[in-house]
Amino acid sequence: MAGKRIPLSAFKTDVTIPRATVYEHIVRRINEMLESGELEAGDKIPPERRLAEAFGVSRNSVREAIRVLSEQGILESRPGCGTFVKAHKGRDFLEGLASRMAQGRQQLRDVLELRLILEPSIAALAAQNARQQDLVKLEDLIRRQEEDIYGGGTGISLDEEFHAILARLSGNKLLDDVIERIRDALRESRDETLNSVERRSSSMQAHKDVLRAIASGDATGAKKAMRNHLRLIARLLFPGENLG
Repeated sequence: MAGKRIPLSAFKTDVTIPRATVYEHIVRRINEMLESGELEAGDKIPPERRLAEAFGVSRNSVREAIRVLSEQGILESRPGCGTFVKAHKGRDFLEGLASRMAQGRQQLRDVLELRLILEPSIAALAAQNARQQDLVKLEDLIRRQEEDIYGGGTGISLDEEFHAILARLSGNKLLDDVIERIRDALRESRDETLNSVERRSSSMQAHKDVLRAIASGDATGAKKAMRNHLRLIARLLFPGENLG
């Protein structure tokens, strides 16, 4: 079904916009219209010139806002047709997934099950794709994690970064997006798991095992090492349950 044309008056604002944040205000206003239902997938927004008049700003500011919203997957420019609100079902799915997983202990269990499904395969793909500079970066990260742990820190942010880098190295944008979208829920599982020096050290050693396999290009070994790592976490959080 074709989208509707949005009247210019819907974009008008009486707010005085600080010069340094002009385009951010436009981005915010369009996001508000999406949340309220004033804008829907397929709707055509007015041309740059008319939007600039409505907001009382320059066309450059409007152009920058459209660029940002396009990069976020919210708008798309169609040559010869104009700028439209883009359908983003995949993003809605991922955000809904993130929201559901941020609630309660059952969701924590769900997060672990999802990790057991995804992350061993992510590690295997990383073993196939990692370059020398990636290995150096991962080695340095584990070294800093070790220093942080034995210096009295938790190493949690570095633990998180290790898994995020592997997701990027998988070369699969959707896998990377899933891990990024559920980051808050993943942090909750780490907060509960890495609550002692012994557990933090164990996690760090597991990272070394995963990295050793990746550095050898051993996809099967990397997959196994990651699965063992996550199974240990599952046993710590849910003793007596068979997860993965």
